[in-house]
Amino acid sequence: MQKILVIFVMLSLYQGSILAQMNRVIEPAILEVRYDSWQKEHDDAYILRVGKTVSQFFSYFQNRTDSMDVTSEVTSKIALKEFLEADDRSPDRSKRLKASTISRELIYQNLTTGKLTLYSNYAWEYYTYEEDIPQQKWLINLDSTKTILGQKCHYATTQFRGRVWKVWFAEGIPVSLGPWKLHGLPGLILEAVADNGFIKLSAVSIKTKNITPVTLYNWRKEKYYKLTREKFLKYKNRPRSIPYANKTVPASPYIELE
Repeated sequence: MQKILVIFVMLSLYQGSILAQMNRVIEPAILEVRYDSWQKEHDDAYILRVGKTVSQFFSYFQNRTDSMDVTSEVTSKIALKEFLEADDRSPDRSKRLKASTISRELIYQNLTTGKLTLYSNYAWEYYTYEEDIPQQKWLINLDSTKTILGQKCHYATTQFRGRVWKVWFAEGIPVSLGPWKLHGLPGLILEAVADNGFIKLSAVSIKTKNITPVTLYNWRKEKYYKLTREKFLKYKNRPRSIPYANKTVPASPYIELE
């Protein structure tokens, strides 16, 4: 009876079509940026990969683990060993799991269609939504500058989806993109901080040669249930039930508040 109830709740939540696909190359990439990320308890790293018409943004460590899980029995055991040896209570952050509020999300922006598509998974549940590529209204301060990776950067701020973002962008790299959903400045965003430290993403490398193509990743060939962004936010912000521990834990603070 309990299993039937869980299935019913899940179907009620999704109320959408099921999208099933596998890893698929979309187009060649012309730029790749790696951002190291810091949040309250965890570190992570993200990749922004840019093609002529499509960009993707994803967690380097989560994608690495997902690929190892399916590559071979040997790599799967290595991934499991890394997970079991991680200690989230360690004062040494490097020994904790690599994760952040968006580590299980893949974001694709398509300039041809003007759409942003997000794929996400949590606790073996897979879901996706599509929205118009969101716009941010930036306040630029050309008098504030600093150098990141040899690039002269200018300072800009915006309020987006309930949080205040402070960023540094490089006009010397004329790509109007950045980490996560941030974009719209006259240059590549190399550093971004939300709400004075909720999450920080800083570029640590930039590649323009020998880059992996922009790729749709679905290592396990899972089916994704289609949601609206509003339903997705409600799902991410709800408390989580842990049946085997017989307890409910509050949702982790999410990057979007509205």
